[in-house]
Amino acid sequence: MLDDLLGNVGAQQEQLENKLKEIEISEKSQHDEIEVVINGKKEILDISINSEFEDMSELEDLLVLTLNNAFLKADAMAEAETKKLLDSMLPGGLSGLFG
Repeated sequence: MLDDLLGNVGAQQEQLENKLKEIEISEKSQHDEIEVVINGKKEILDISINSEFEDMSELEDLLVLTLNNAFLKADAMAEAETKKLLDSMLPGGLSGLFG
């Protein structure tokens, strides 16, 4: 049984990576001036700027903040998907072992 479990880990990891790549996370700045879209692997897919900025430092600050918030959501989503994967790999009585 342990051999089956360990032999399947590589395939399960690849499945998780593919799933994270397919998940899209959209995050907007507080007043919707900027929207970023990333995937679960924290790859930036799109950035939309919906306002004109006279002060580039304001744009830079909003972009950094919005991206960081999106990355936090991606981390939480990846953690949840990893937990689901681990739970599915463990025998019934051990599925709650990791939280």
